[in-house]
Amino acid sequence: MSQANGNEDDNLSLPEKILKKISERALKIDKSFPSACIYRVPEELRKLKESAYTPRLVSIGPLHSKDERLKSPMQDVKMSYVNLLLCQMTDGSQGRKVAVLEECIKAMKPWVEDAKKSYTEEVNNIDEEMLVVDGCFILELLYTYALINPKENTNEESKENTNETPNEDSSDPVFGSSLIRITVQHDLLLLENQLPFGVLEDLFHITVAKIPNRPLNYSLFDYVISYFSNMMSLDGKSTTSNTTNCSLPSERVLSTNCCLPSECVLSLFGNRMDSENKGVAAKKKSNKMYYHILHILHDHCLPLDPHKGEAYSELMPSASNLDYAGVKFAAGTGQNLFKVQFIEAQSCLWRCFHRARFEIPTLYLYDSTELFLRNLIAFEQCCPGVSSNFTSYAFLMDTLVNSAKDVEVLQKAGILRNYLGADQEASDLFNNLCKEVVLGEFYFAETCKQATKYSECCWPAFVAHVRREYLATPWTFIAFCVAFIAFGMGVAQFILSFLK
Repeated sequence: MSQANGNEDDNLSLPEKILKKISERALKIDKSFPSACIYRVPEELRKLKESAYTPRLVSIGPLHSKDERLKSPMQDVKMSYVNLLLCQMTDGSQGRKVAVLEECIKAMKPWVEDAKKSYTEEVNNIDEEMLVVDGCFILELLYTYALINPKENTNEESKENTNETPNEDSSDPVFGSSLIRITVQHDLLLLENQLPFGVLEDLFHITVAKIPNRPLNYSLFDYVISYFSNMMSLDGKSTTSNTTNCSLPSERVLSTNCCLPSECVLSLFGNRMDSENKGVAAKKKSNKMYYHILHILHDHCLPLDPHKGEAYSELMPSASNLDYAGVKFAAGTGQNLFKVQFIEAQSCLWRCFHRARFEIPTLYLYDSTELFLRNLIAFEQCCPGVSSNFTSYAFLMDTLVNSAKDVEVLQKAGILRNYLGADQEASDLFNNLCKEVVLGEFYFAETCKQATKYSECCWPAFVAHVRREYLATPWTFIAFCVAFIAFGMGVAQFILSFLK
């Protein structure tokens, strides 16, 4: 057949050969591009920090499946988790295990071609086994975590016990080791390390949803949010870092005090499972189709009523320059990272003596913060139709932070909580985050315009200068008052002598 095609090509003229090649390539793009949602991170971004985009321990899907470093022993761990999931469904019956696997493979057969189209590059190493093993591994991981950290344990008693020594179960290959547990959780968030969410959903309905007497009647969406939220609050303290009374197949009880990367990232962006946001997850999951796990977390962190973005080319002064010009930075309230606002006094009299406020919600900087921000930004950069909120936020912080002095200003205001070490490290994080990144719509354009305009006014800068020079400390204030009184007495004496 190929020989016949070759002979047919030989009979074509050069323009016809070129046209045929163009048509074939165009058809391939037309078929794959609309459904593509899992991307290789662009080389320009990868060069800046390759470790932020590369799995360290576990490969999910085809993009890193050939990496020998990731094959052993994690492939055995995957199989162990798949076997555990099958045992929970079938009580260990070999015949029933085979039946469940047959059902999974049957469900994955149509997905093989669709899954290939979900990746922007051509992948030929996807088969039913990869989808079943990787998908069931993720599902068992989510299910086990939900059992270990049930929401019912989020009470005052569990909060009081957060200083207990972690009790790791060496029998579990993932949750038995803090390092492996943290690394696996990190790897599941990487843009290149994703499975189509539809694959997980279909496998979920065949497996986890049918586990007899399942203690938590979660949807797959709920399991994902539970796994990556960890009840971490914005004050940087884990309210459920310790877990007790867990009921697992091996009757094991695990507890952890370690801050997971996911705890860090969702404490950065706000825990949408808080009481003030009940129903947010339900509303989103009923109205949205998700590409993969990273897409869920991206969407879950966004405000329900996002601002409209616009083009923005002006250069706003840095935080220290704005502070020098009379702007007062303050930590915003609430869990919405994107609730950034610039507030000026309404009346002219108040404007004369009260500083404008630049409110930005608190951001916690951990060792893994950059990894999560980079993958969220890469997702926004690569995927059409995805809002660029995190890219906009990164540009805002990059504009405000140019040096360690700017970090100091924002830390003093409570906007940054720097756990990286030196202020210069925090400055470098923001300065490098937006390199090779294209900003389309900027969601904080209006706020930045207001701040820039305010900084150019003379009166606020003059009032700020007086505060710095004469009212900064009690001693300078007393000296200023004495000098003012002396000046007044001198003027009065001059007027009296002139009148005489």
